[in-house]
Amino acid sequence: MGAGWWGPIVSGAMSTSVAIAVITFRRPALLRGLLTSLQAQELPADSDYAIRIVVVDNDADGSAAAVLEEFGAGTPYPIQSVVEPEPGIPFAREKSVELCWNDDALIFVDDDETAPAGWLGKLLHAWESTGADVVTGPVKGNLPPGAPPWNHYSDVHDSTGKHTTGEELRKAYTNNTLVSRRVYHAVTPGFHPAFRYTGSSDLHFFLRVHRAGFRIVWCEEACIAEEVPVGRTTLHWLVRRAFRSGSGDTISRLLIRPGAISYVLVLAYASARVISAIGFALAGLLLGRKTHLLKAVRRFFSGVGSLAGIVGINHDEYRERHGSGHGPGPADGGGAVPGDLAGGDGPGAARVADQRRSPLADHPDARLP
Repeated sequence: MGAGWWGPIVSGAMSTSVAIAVITFRRPALLRGLLTSLQAQELPADSDYAIRIVVVDNDADGSAAAVLEEFGAGTPYPIQSVVEPEPGIPFAREKSVELCWNDDALIFVDDDETAPAGWLGKLLHAWESTGADVVTGPVKGNLPPGAPPWNHYSDVHDSTGKHTTGEELRKAYTNNTLVSRRVYHAVTPGFHPAFRYTGSSDLHFFLRVHRAGFRIVWCEEACIAEEVPVGRTTLHWLVRRAFRSGSGDTISRLLIRPGAISYVLVLAYASARVISAIGFALAGLLLGRKTHLLKAVRRFFSGVGSLAGIVGINHDEYRERHGSGHGPGPADGGGAVPGDLAGGDGPGAARVADQRRSPLADHPDARLP
């Protein structure tokens, strides 16, 4: 199926099958909230969608089972669940794709989110009306009580209003995004193990999706909510997240297009981020605008992260949660990404999975670009 196909894939009088894909790791209360909100979604009576939910538990102990048992027979949308024992977001995401391989589309959401009434219908309507290959929407964070004031001035937890409905984008993330089957059948394998603990495997995937010629559009109305933990309301977290985002962006682009030209481009991009940070800082100090100062902090450390990514350094944000000893560096991360590659000597040589495991989702290609 090529990138020129538009709209949902429907075979005759058959319903359009859409799977909502969730990966989770030891967050039972948040998972329960998400699943409750998904089961409460209503579609028009004349809609022709068959909706199901797929949960991949990335805990080898299967700790999500107790919550999943609460959503048995009688729920509006059936739930399929599996355990993916290999720790790391890319492996859990890839398992999601495998389980949704025959669905007409899958919707990625995170286990710390809740879907407000009408969210699903709006996302599906945007898919139908725009004919896009990928539809992505904003995430609005629910701050915890007592969150430091800077959180209210920053857009780090709120992506609403950044784009207009129908606007075409060059990238997306897996926190609120519908992906047509033709996309994940063509851009495969999807999620690179280089980002096992750092995040950004979704950025790398969607950059490749755009590069392959598929259309990514924004739907402002399909907003989903996210619960922001206390640990993500500190300036220390903001700095580390900005660094990780910048490094992940650089590593993604170098994996997609290795070579001298790409190194020059990412170096120019990183330098521009640092220079713009200085500009925002000066403007913030002169005009007394806290939003500008926060943008300065994010852009500066994003630029620093972009530079670090050139030599394969990233912040292993998710290593501590999994309690793994894989790769170099302390438990809270900071090691070079190549040490986390599953069997590769460097980013360009990374395989999609440990070679002792069977191929994922019957992917025809054993390596990423």
